[in-house]
Amino acid sequence: MDELKSIQGFLQQVTGAFAGVVDIEIGVINKNLEVIAGSGYFEKEVGAIYDDGCMTHKIMLSPGDESILVENTSYAVCCAECEYSAQCDVLAFLMQPITYDHHKIGTLSLLALTEQHRRKLVNHYDKMQDFLNKLCNIIVISLNEKRMEIKVTSLMSQFRDVINSIYEGIIAINTNGSITNINKAAEKMLGLEHGIKKGHHIKNLFPDFNVEDVISMNYSSGSDQYYGKEISYNGNGNNKISLFYNITLMYEDKSVSGAVLSFRRKEEVEEMANRIIKENKKTTFSGIIGASNELTEIKKKMKLISSTDSTVLIRGETGTGKSVFARAIHEESPRRKNPFVAISCAAIPAPLLESELFGYEEGAFTGARKGGKPGKFELAHNGTIFLDEIGDMPLDFQVKLLNVIENKVIARIGGVSFRDVDVRIIAATNRDLEELIKNGKFREDLYYRINVIPFRLPLLKERKDDILLLMHHFLDYYSRRLNKQISGFREGAREALLAYPWPGNVRELENAVEYAVNIESEPKITRESLPDKIIRHLGRSDPTGLEDLPSLEGKAIRAALQKFGQTTRGKENAASALGISRATLYRKLKSIKHDVS
Repeated sequence: MDELKSIQGFLQQVTGAFAGVVDIEIGVINKNLEVIAGSGYFEKEVGAIYDDGCMTHKIMLSPGDESILVENTSYAVCCAECEYSAQCDVLAFLMQPITYDHHKIGTLSLLALTEQHRRKLVNHYDKMQDFLNKLCNIIVISLNEKRMEIKVTSLMSQFRDVINSIYEGIIAINTNGSITNINKAAEKMLGLEHGIKKGHHIKNLFPDFNVEDVISMNYSSGSDQYYGKEISYNGNGNNKISLFYNITLMYEDKSVSGAVLSFRRKEEVEEMANRIIKENKKTTFSGIIGASNELTEIKKKMKLISSTDSTVLIRGETGTGKSVFARAIHEESPRRKNPFVAISCAAIPAPLLESELFGYEEGAFTGARKGGKPGKFELAHNGTIFLDEIGDMPLDFQVKLLNVIENKVIARIGGVSFRDVDVRIIAATNRDLEELIKNGKFREDLYYRINVIPFRLPLLKERKDDILLLMHHFLDYYSRRLNKQISGFREGAREALLAYPWPGNVRELENAVEYAVNIESEPKITRESLPDKIIRHLGRSDPTGLEDLPSLEGKAIRAALQKFGQTTRGKENAASALGISRATLYRKLKSIKHDVS
């Protein structure tokens, strides 16, 4: 007897309702490896039968009832053996065996399809595990009763345990808008007393809440009008609380029976977003996309000199990433915990450059700030100062900079004392400094002071092997940022992007991909969604002069393996850098004519 299939309708209702509570997708697979029920991603899979390489099959054969947490499916050996791994959208999952009458009859899984959900699943593992255990209990109760109508008291008790284990505020309402359940997190967040929760209308809490619009939502049409929206709560006092909330409908006998609201304080969400942005701003050489020989050699040398305090000069055309490499040097250096201060010498008017770099004392000039203002060199003390576009620095100011480099002291405008500054200087320019010296526009002595460790960044067209890596990196970034479900590039788009000469280098490529993601309505980027100048250039190009896509992919794979190595871990890192799964990498390795493994 297939126990889980006998209560399939009930399981589909439960997974749909509780997925809204935890904001993570849920899937149920029976002992025959058939998907019985699920929400979101798994709902489309209902009826599918997986092969023996899937994780459910391994759990069914293993002793014990322990759950399994896979934090990253791209690196998991168990996932690489599954024939569906290349098409799987799951980033991480927590899987629990369902045991009934001392036998395993299937598995229950929480599946993270976004990076935000993956972090939530990993960071709140204990609560998620507790949630799975309670949900398994609900399934067992249903099996014991042999019907979907579980006793109300037992179901509500389980439901309260589940929603009280979630750290978001949860409120359930019926179709009339009356509150049927509310968890402890919501009570605490809204400052509610115990006597004013159940039975009250939702408008008593949120006057602007429109029950009729919510109940009539049509999720099948892809509506997201009540996802990540903001609502205000005034409470009994004058303190207004701003909340971000999501809504999931509940169903009974295929009819809407109510809705579940999950919400968090706006400032808490913003704090998390700022923390993520701050973490992502840290740039290291391992985070710089590219596996070409030219870029790999530059990163290797820069990493070697990062531990020193020697002055660095980075040269390269606009858009080659000079500022990115400068920050990577800082982040890999012993000064990483101290400030990284960047200033564009071309963006500051000449009369203001001295006050920007060296600061000023109170009363130094009309409009000077009370108490004075520190300059960039002071702010960068014990850290790194990045002088971008140093070739555009006014000639009369260059001697002052030279004096600071030689003596390691600065004097504020209007000041009478010197201040010691301990900074590492990284300069960058896209100008021909040697030509400027010949024309008397750049001091030769300053040139030799900043040209201690020189680097020249290659043009993007000089490292075509990296274009595919960068394309997929920017596609992934902007798809998540713009909330688009775009998984790749169609052949016409890839052909156009690979044929274009990229005079604006990496920055221009990033802009092109961001543009395409914004206007694309298909699952993959089409050529028609690219900027017009890229499409026009393809029309002028000789298609026979283009290297075929498999050859370019092969070069990119070889470069990645040369960088990361041929070990299992090396191949995992290579797949990650290429923006593909490990299973896809192995498949492509088999199709490459020359042996790279």
